Amino acid sequence: MLKKILFPFLLLNVLSLVSPELYAQAQVGLKTVEISGEKKINEREIEVKAYELLNSDDDESKEVLNQELKDLLLIELNKIEAQKHTFSQIKSISILAPHDSSFLLFNWNIPFKDGTYQYECGILTRNTTNNNPFIFLRDTVLNDDLKEKSTTISNTWMPRLFYQLIESKTNFQTYYTLLAWDGNNLLTNKKSIEVLWFDKAGVARFGAPIFKYANAETKTRVEFEYGGQNRMKLQYNQALNRIEFDHLSPPSNNLIGIYEYYGADLSFDGFVWDGKNWIYHADINLDEGLNKKKSDFKIDKDLIKGNKQIYNPKK
Repeated sequence: MLKKILFPFLLLNVLSLVSPELYAQAQVGLKTVEISGEKKINEREIEVKAYELLNSDDDESKEVLNQELKDLLLIELNKIEAQKHTFSQIKSISILAPHDSSFLLFNWNIPFKDGTYQYECGILTRNTTNNNPFIFLRDTVLNDDLKEKSTTISNTWMPRLFYQLIESKTNFQTYYTLLAWDGNNLLTNKKSIEVLWFDKAGVARFGAPIFKYANAETKTRVEFEYGGQNRMKLQYNQALNRIEFDHLSPPSNNLIGIYEYYGADLSFDGFVWDGKNWIYHADINLDEGLNKKKSDFKIDKDLIKGNKQIYNPKK
């Protein structure tokens, strides 16, 4: 269950200090706020607020702090300086970017005491004439049977926490594949392979039919669900241009479809980029492509000499 809380809040004390230079419009909660075009980015203030949210133990305080953080980001990231700022001091928010830093994803999660999570994500677009280069994505919730078949409408997303971005180019489109985690609830966790792309108008869209299977329908994203007490590997192998992940299964056939019992079964599957699509491969070898030398298998004689003999049949 996804918590969606609208908590309109204005940082009046901050706005009172804003210089009357260049102004742009941005939506904060349900209201419109005048945002300064001054250059300096208050990066430390962002980190302090994010850290405070990350370490809060009270659900109500988290809701207030989260809205304050969103308001602050709308002010700071719509400043002119944000177009070239590195944001190196921010550690409590996940920031992902492609190689050319043409955009930045600001993403974080908020755990609640009932086991549910709330997620936030904003996109800062660079090298743009848009008066509002930084916006927050709007949440969308899809039925389970549509999650792997749909593409979101403009600037909407399926909430989750992104932890890796993979840039892939075709002749006509650049895709940004995202590996993600979702705490889901007290029984199960989720991981997913999402894809972000921008349409001709420069609007962010999520989901694209680029996940191909030999004997199954093409997917626009890939979803995994498994027991909350278990772990799942989902990683990118840059050397092989391959996404690798644990194959999940229940301990017995009568538990098929009951995902709190699913876990890694010691086999691995993957997707390999072919220049246009991610192609599914079952039962991959994670050691493939590793450059091993004879020196990797040498025995340290000094180490052996230092060990006592445990058993000698001649004695």
